[in-house]
Amino acid sequence: MMLPNTPRRLSLDPYSLLASLLLLLTLLLASWFVSRHWLGLRIEQQLQELTVQSHDVINAANKELVQGSAHITSITHTLAGMSSMQRFLLTPRGRPNLQTDLDEFHQRFQLIGVWLLDKKGKTLLQSAGSTPLNQQQSTQVTQVRASPHLVFDLELQQAKNYYAHSITPNGNLTLLVGNTIAAISHNANRINLLVSGSSNLILLSDDSRWLGYKIPEGGIDPEMTGDSLALPLHTNLVQPEILLLGDDQAPVLFVSQTSTKKGVQIHVLADASQIYYQASVKNKLAAVMAFTITGSVWGGLLSWLTFRRGRQHQQLMDSAHQELLRLNSQLTHLATTDPLTQSPNRRAADTRLRHELAKLQRYQHPFCVVMLDIDFFKLINDEHGHDVGDQVLCHFAVTGRETIRTTDVLARIGGEEFLLILPETNQEQGLLLAQRLLDTMAASPLYLKDKTIKFTFSGGLAEAQSTDDIHQLLLRADDSLYVAKSQGRCRIIGDQPVEEKQALLG
Repeated sequence: MMLPNTPRRLSLDPYSLLASLLLLLTLLLASWFVSRHWLGLRIEQQLQELTVQSHDVINAANKELVQGSAHITSITHTLAGMSSMQRFLLTPRGRPNLQTDLDEFHQRFQLIGVWLLDKKGKTLLQSAGSTPLNQQQSTQVTQVRASPHLVFDLELQQAKNYYAHSITPNGNLTLLVGNTIAAISHNANRINLLVSGSSNLILLSDDSRWLGYKIPEGGIDPEMTGDSLALPLHTNLVQPEILLLGDDQAPVLFVSQTSTKKGVQIHVLADASQIYYQASVKNKLAAVMAFTITGSVWGGLLSWLTFRRGRQHQQLMDSAHQELLRLNSQLTHLATTDPLTQSPNRRAADTRLRHELAKLQRYQHPFCVVMLDIDFFKLINDEHGHDVGDQVLCHFAVTGRETIRTTDVLARIGGEEFLLILPETNQEQGLLLAQRLLDTMAASPLYLKDKTIKFTFSGGLAEAQSTDDIHQLLLRADDSLYVAKSQGRCRIIGDQPVEEKQALLG
């Protein structure tokens, strides 16, 4: 017969235990396959996001190239249509005036050169500071007249943009203008930008190592093309969409797009190391899971044996968690609330100001702040005592909270100084709201048993600007408060230009 206090032993039915183990093993294997599938979907999603980001960078770079081409085209056509050019065509005496215009355009637009060439490519005139062109360069550049032409200077490792324009109908005179191409990268996260010309030669690159290389067709290995100058991109078996770049085998996503600028292609090398690592982990996941199954089975059995104790522990943890949340809430309240007036304190006001400034900068939502100061508060303390002064502060805070809108914030930031934050409010609306608070406060004195304390306040209002920080905004409001005090107190002064404030101060 079992004694009353004897613990009951666990029944060890081998069939039930075997069934439990098989069920648990099935669940573990199912979760393993689901995890593999989810990780594969996640990798595909990240590749798609990186591809979209790469195309966005390409489109931005294409816009920069087109704008640069339009700029040099406009310069060339403007110079070709100037009166000095027409006089030069009519008589050689116009040569000095044309030379002056060429030099001025060279300097003003920071060009690498302006040349006037004859039909054979011989230089007739060139701007001061222009590099002399040899016959091969002249012939190469003047062959392309329909649009600006990118040329890569291998010696200087620099891309140059040339535009040739026929001055005469028969093409005997050609005006050639050239400028350098600045970096067009927008410093996109994990993305390097490449620009290649009609011969697949890389003309622009965020990474100077790849200048002068050629873009391989289809991103295949340079060893397979036999071209030692091809960009060193290699395929891999882990994730076919990702290529390995250079000797260090850096995983990249290679994306190309033909530019709207004739003869130009734009490419990006997007850092795909994180995606490549995840793909490598996925391939090794089966081996890792094989080692974790045994521990999971034993953990499941132990969890079943300790289920009741676990429930009790969970209840205790939940209770402790709720208590911790309550204490954290209490600490947050203490840290952000003025203990005397129960109004938000300076820390809470700064947090709200940062939030409103972020809304202003991102969504252009206006807001105003009003620096409030109780008039002659020191006199109240001196005549009635600090206890009465504290009651005045509390009365001011309570009356203010009842008067302002529910979305507004009235915070105590100093002794008798308060800060009123008015979201979604411009200066004109803010002045009306602050004046309403001033009128209410003037009509709501503090009634004590033996006396009545009447008081007012002065206010300085400032409407936030997108360029403001907290210090600048509060400084402008404080300047307006100073003007309000200097004009006799018991008034609200809005944000004004410095000249007007100095005139008011007098």
